[in-house]
Amino acid sequence: MLIRRIVCCILIAAAAILYFFSNETVTLALLIVTVIVPAASLGLLRLSGRNISIGLRGREQTAEKHTFTLTMNNPDIIPVAAADIEVRCSNKRTGELDSYRISRSLPPRGNCETVLDVVPGHAGRYEISAVSAELADPLGIWSKTAECSGTEHFTVMPDIFDIRLSYTSSAAMLESDIYREHTRGNDPGDITGIREYVPGDPVRNIHWKLSEKTDKLLVKELGNPVTDQFLVILDTAPDIAQDPFALDAAASVYASLIHSILNDGYALSAAWTDPLTGKAVIRRIQNETEASAAADEYLAVPSSGPSAFGRIERDIAESRYAHIIVVGSRIPEGIEAITNGCQVTLLMYGLEGSASETNLSITGFRRGTYKTELAGVEV
Repeated sequence: MLIRRIVCCILIAAAAILYFFSNETVTLALLIVTVIVPAASLGLLRLSGRNISIGLRGREQTAEKHTFTLTMNNPDIIPVAAADIEVRCSNKRTGELDSYRISRSLPPRGNCETVLDVVPGHAGRYEISAVSAELADPLGIWSKTAECSGTEHFTVMPDIFDIRLSYTSSAAMLESDIYREHTRGNDPGDITGIREYVPGDPVRNIHWKLSEKTDKLLVKELGNPVTDQFLVILDTAPDIAQDPFALDAAASVYASLIHSILNDGYALSAAWTDPLTGKAVIRRIQNETEASAAADEYLAVPSSGPSAFGRIERDIAESRYAHIIVVGSRIPEGIEAITNGCQVTLLMYGLEGSASETNLSITGFRRGTYKTELAGVEV
């Protein structure tokens, strides 16, 4: 468009020079034409598209692609010579962004629809919208913007595979709200023991009378009502944020864990980082419908953002859950502090092999082989 404006200015300047040196009717007519035609084209642009509406709506979805329809409606009697619309589709989890350009003309009091096929490359929560529309005059010299509306969202699920989990004896209870005597908790009516204070213990659990007698801080070990057997945490660190295939692998393991635990009949909660507050989000999941709703949320969390699970706080482990499973790419800080009475399993992307000690096990998995590396993993 800039080139056309330059050409138009050159033509007007040339016509003016001709008329200046040759004051004749022909050169005057040429000058008038070179001025009036662009002005008339600008006038048509000003009058056209004043009530144009541009929107985007979902049409159909398959495993391979998602189809949308871009609708344009021109209720005015003046046609729209050209409309250049930009549609953007972004993956909130991986940060990938694709842009589509659609150019159409609209007859007077007419409308048109354009089908747009989007082939997502990776798992995540996608947002697609028409972000801008530029209307041009018939000569393509001038332009103006028009408003767009309509934003659609869709979720591309990761590959869910059969992990075939192997459960330890500590995970053998199916009921909720069962007291675990060997698990430190927060029920003041059920004291299971006394021990020395460890940094990180809640101050409210200090046994002040015994502490005064022994001249050292002692804390009460409280019984713990286990609301859910499993807390499954998705903790994607920035070190794999630029690798969408690694993110796919972590999401696949996470979603498959939820699916397998549900199928085996265990109580389950899922946790991830809230991208707005940076705090942990915990959702209780009892069926596949709730699992799908949770996927819409955790697959929308930007992988490059800060994690709420860089350090797992002890109250998360002690107050509600018998077993914590973390899917991520780094071992959370201070993980040893919560393993007294609470089983912890770390499934870490990029690590090789496995290691275990009392109440803590670490298993690594890699991008191309995680389905076999995690088959039958013990939790």
